[in-house]
Amino acid sequence: MKTQRNPQLLKIVQILEELRKLDSEMQAQQALVFITVALNEGMTMKDLGKNLGISQSSCSRNIAALSRIHRLNKLGLDLVVATEDPEERRRKVLRLTHKGKKVIETLEMLAK
Repeated sequence: MKTQRNPQLLKIVQILEELRKLDSEMQAQQALVFITVALNEGMTMKDLGKNLGISQSSCSRNIAALSRIHRLNKLGLDLVVATEDPEERRRKVLRLTHKGKKVIETLEMLAK
């Protein structure tokens, strides 16, 4: 018996496969953090945590993995950059890197 394929689910699989090209062990939370930053560029780490219902430490860990330099000075994915807010130095503002923007463009094409 042949199963009918759901085109929306196939698109999700394609998107996940594209993200796995960046990191074959990328966790779902990390992918969600990346996409949330893309949808809300300029948001703060605190806003990210509130939006996703995750702790500050989870935000920091995921952003570090998505940044140029991961924890312990290992190379990260270079998709997101966290910069100090000039008005409130303790606050970090999140934006996509050039590479991050290119990845999002690819994901958007796959989602069509």
